[in-house]
Amino acid sequence: MTEKGIKLINEFIDILEKESLENMHKLAEEYNIKDLDEDICMELSGVRRPLVLVRGKPITVEQTMRLITGEEPLFGEDVNEKGWFEPREGRGALKNIFYRRGYDWLSTWVYSDGTIGGDIIHLGKYPELDEILSGYMHLVKKYPFLDMVVSYTIYDECTCYGCDIYEREHSLCKSSDCGCKDCTPFLYKIKKYSSWNRKWNFSPDFEELYFRCWDTNHVRSDVADSVVLTIWIHNGETEVLFGKKASSKFNEYNNLYCAPEYAFMFTQILYSYDSTCICDKKFVEDCFEFIGKPRSLCDEYVEQKFISPFNEKATVVTKEWVTNQYNTYIAVK
Repeated sequence: MTEKGIKLINEFIDILEKESLENMHKLAEEYNIKDLDEDICMELSGVRRPLVLVRGKPITVEQTMRLITGEEPLFGEDVNEKGWFEPREGRGALKNIFYRRGYDWLSTWVYSDGTIGGDIIHLGKYPELDEILSGYMHLVKKYPFLDMVVSYTIYDECTCYGCDIYEREHSLCKSSDCGCKDCTPFLYKIKKYSSWNRKWNFSPDFEELYFRCWDTNHVRSDVADSVVLTIWIHNGETEVLFGKKASSKFNEYNNLYCAPEYAFMFTQILYSYDSTCICDKKFVEDCFEFIGKPRSLCDEYVEQKFISPFNEKATVVTKEWVTNQYNTYIAVK
């Protein structure tokens, strides 16, 4: 490339960076963001798909239905320019709340029992600050009962990209060889169920699900060190924190509202098979009834293929169920 060409590219990059900084400061003014950290925003915009950790105080079932029906277009009234309602368009912060299949990553952070939490992936590449804030800044006014954090890390999709074993194996993670405090207690089972070591089982039990994708689904115990931006929703207010403040606030909520015995419900692998689901048909019918619509809409939407048919044999995942499974299959020596 010629010297002139390089100069033009650098000038174009400078223009983009200037526009990005201007947009950051407009957002900071709009949302009353104090201590805006330009460097962190730029760093996050360089991460392909950031791992996002949601932790929060549980809410009531009624509040859960209020949140879901308010955010999920399935329950909305909007019509498009053709004059008809398409409930699959314009998914909001609760993307794919009923059916995680269709996405490789978890995108739901509220559950039918009122539990709040998720190890999710930002559904978009190289997010700018406006893309990070747009899914969450409106929540506090609509749902003042929420008490939660949404924390962005510098990890791309999963924490194992920071694993020494992963790096040494050139993108073939062998946590069965790892000696860190997260892996050591479970080395035998990680190796036993590793997807690299055995034929894929399409009907796994809880123990196999828990360990076989450990390499890409478990969240490191030191993950707070990688949190650089936290959206803190509490007491009817929203604060955007950066750096150490962001990490500290995530750590506080992670200690309060996440524990080993139920943390697995926050990972996508638990919902990859027909044996489990986020909610059952009755819950969806209850949601329609909650907003004054007929329960029969659930069957109509299934028939129109707006939502997938319900598997009546599937177990609805709740904190209580996951805890019981953990104590039965994982906690025992």
